[in-house]
Amino acid sequence: MKKNSIAIIGLGYWGSIVAKAVVSMNFFKKIYIYDIDKKKVGIIKKKFQTKVSYCNLNQIKKDKLIKHVFLATPPKNNFNLLKSLIKFNKNILVEKPGLIKLDHFKKIKKLTINKKNKLTFGYIYIYNKYIRYLKKIINSNVLGDIRYINLQRQNFGPIRNKVSAAYDLATHDISILHFLFKNKLSLKNSINHDVLGKKNYDISFLNLKSGNIKIDINVSWLNPEKIRKIIIIGSKKMLLFDEMNIDEPLKIYNNYVNFPKIDSFTRNIFNQSKYIFKGKSKAIKLNDQKPLDLEIREFINSKINLTNLEFSENIIKIIKKIK
Repeated sequence: MKKNSIAIIGLGYWGSIVAKAVVSMNFFKKIYIYDIDKKKVGIIKKKFQTKVSYCNLNQIKKDKLIKHVFLATPPKNNFNLLKSLIKFNKNILVEKPGLIKLDHFKKIKKLTINKKNKLTFGYIYIYNKYIRYLKKIINSNVLGDIRYINLQRQNFGPIRNKVSAAYDLATHDISILHFLFKNKLSLKNSINHDVLGKKNYDISFLNLKSGNIKIDINVSWLNPEKIRKIIIIGSKKMLLFDEMNIDEPLKIYNNYVNFPKIDSFTRNIFNQSKYIFKGKSKAIKLNDQKPLDLEIREFINSKINLTNLEFSENIIKIIKKIK
């Protein structure tokens, strides 16, 4: 049975992808679209024809049959949009980072008290099957004690004017870390480069910590190759998730380093290289599933709200500390 109607507000790069996903899912009674730019509306209407219907903002708010709203709008516009949509009891999925000011999170939180509507933030990697599998691996202690994590997210464009590469890209990696670990995440240091001279960071190196785990994140939108990697170093094994490797995206390496406690006498005669163990690797490939489809389905059906207001606020708190 098809669910209630949904409205997509914002038909730019990501909004058009959302529209395509929603149409292909064949999941909703009606799909409404809105953007202040009529040209963008026309492009989507031409592409999907009778499968979507135009609806202005006031109609979306007042139509009780439109239970769900997907916001793919610029973050600077989201605070006012959220305030008005919450008043009309809409379930809202707002694309990350959702809000850009910390005091906006507090104000929205007050508005949602005693409201039954759902507010979710679209951190797409939380709905990636490999990231969810990573969480299972970590919780199973297959890797042993996690000692170090390196996350690399680099590509050539798109280049944003309103937000930095850290805001645009590192929010993905920080969301992954929040999902994987229970311990609070903290930013220890950052190195940032404004290469294009537009008073905005194009490349960032972030050093973080979660409990005893040391973490590095490197993001750039000025890289000739697209890189999406997560390297996890455990006391027992190592793991590599290479999103761009279609054939072997996930590998567990039976590698570890163990330095025994030795006194000053034996240190001089001990060959420490013997304690570097390198075994066979194991490649894991999961069945394909589109994260955006899973995100939308969980937004509609699941009572568990993984990427709620608090989840997004914790990510923005870290980004705001970047100097």
